[in-house]
Amino acid sequence: MLAIEVEYLMGRAVATAWHERTSAEWPPHPQRLFSALVATHFELGLGEESEAALRWLERLPPPEIRATDTPWPREILSHWVPVNDEAIKIEKGKFDPRHPLERRNRQERHFPTVGLEDPVVVFQWPEASGADAHRPALRTLVENLTYLGHSSSPVRACLLTEPVEPTFKPAPEGDLVLRIPGPGRFDRLCGIHALRLEDESIQPPLGRTQIYTSQGCPPCSVFSSNAIVLAFESGPRLCLDSTLPLMQHLRAAVLARLGNAPSEVLTGHREDGSASPEPHLAFVPLAHVSGPYPDGSLKGAALVLPRNADQATRVRLHRALVGAWPLHLGPLGSLTVRTVDEDEADLVALRFDRYIEASRCWASVTPVVLDRHPKSKGPTVEEIIAESCSRIGLPEPVEVRHGAVSAIRGAPRASDFHGRGKQVDGRVRRHVWLRFDRKVCGPMLLGAGRFLGLGLCRPVSDEGAA
Repeated sequence: MLAIEVEYLMGRAVATAWHERTSAEWPPHPQRLFSALVATHFELGLGEESEAALRWLERLPPPEIRATDTPWPREILSHWVPVNDEAIKIEKGKFDPRHPLERRNRQERHFPTVGLEDPVVVFQWPEASGADAHRPALRTLVENLTYLGHSSSPVRACLLTEPVEPTFKPAPEGDLVLRIPGPGRFDRLCGIHALRLEDESIQPPLGRTQIYTSQGCPPCSVFSSNAIVLAFESGPRLCLDSTLPLMQHLRAAVLARLGNAPSEVLTGHREDGSASPEPHLAFVPLAHVSGPYPDGSLKGAALVLPRNADQATRVRLHRALVGAWPLHLGPLGSLTVRTVDEDEADLVALRFDRYIEASRCWASVTPVVLDRHPKSKGPTVEEIIAESCSRIGLPEPVEVRHGAVSAIRGAPRASDFHGRGKQVDGRVRRHVWLRFDRKVCGPMLLGAGRFLGLGLCRPVSDEGAA
């Protein structure tokens, strides 16, 4: 057994979430701890024993974590920080006569912070074969760890001799996605450090991720959080408004690659050709709808099975999609499609874990196609959408807002989405914003077009949505 205890001495944790500059990361990701230990190794100039310990640590399975699951977020404020002094390029004949303090531009910075009722966090590996051989070197590394996250949240750290009861555990399905180290991470960090000596804008890749479940796991939808992510390359540039026809082409291509007699959970149809009433394979668009300049351009797709799909079905689907293959789009030409491993999806738009994190508030990226037509005497649009949530295993929301425009930047208007299909023709489409009385986790796919990319929702913050 190996357990590392970290105490935030200021009673707060200052760390930026990897996918959102204005959101705080909690609990601290195991990869953040590993990176901090690597930095300590080089700052102290420790030797081969320390390096061997880190290389051993990166190969361990994902750790269990004990951390408070009720941190209280602090208000996020903008800070305009002067950039570092820039050298005057005399060799190019450039000179700025202003005072040095006036030459320094200012950039907007955020320091997302959470306050902690319990400032102690424990990372533990119940099965850590070989730990005794590396324990002395790990003790030196851990006890010299000074901060985890931003330098304004100093920590004290030590090794524990007894296991603790974890709050978050690695699991096949769950409500939280954390970054973890993996084999080769030490060498990757060393390589990035060498590159940053020439260009400080270079950042390390996000690396591997692992799904975690908490003791008080929020309600989850019937769809699995383990998706097969496909990247679109070398083809026409498409936007979210093409979701329906594109997912129809993708579905036909996938079924063709699966060959004869795919199961009901893959086709969505029974043997007699009738539609299956059970959850089945869904095709989800992945688009650029985050960051400062979202444009709604499609970057890939995720293939999402129901949670109760057996392992044989998952393996068969994955094998059918391995490698790069063409997706023909008729007059538009062809896209090159390839599967993306979790440790190479550096493009934020291809990170499916952004669609499964637990949240009280959710907003639609693609419009929801109502299962029934609303009427003046009922059911109302709000009631139909609430039933759609119940249909996929979620509680009914306590607040439903709907309209033509999405709360997600970069998502087109509901009326801009085109394409035809028997599931959606003649039905009302609405963008929605939902608030639940407690956190729920996705994937959240609502309405009649949920298996072909419509009705896709993603978490939003209470403040941002309001």
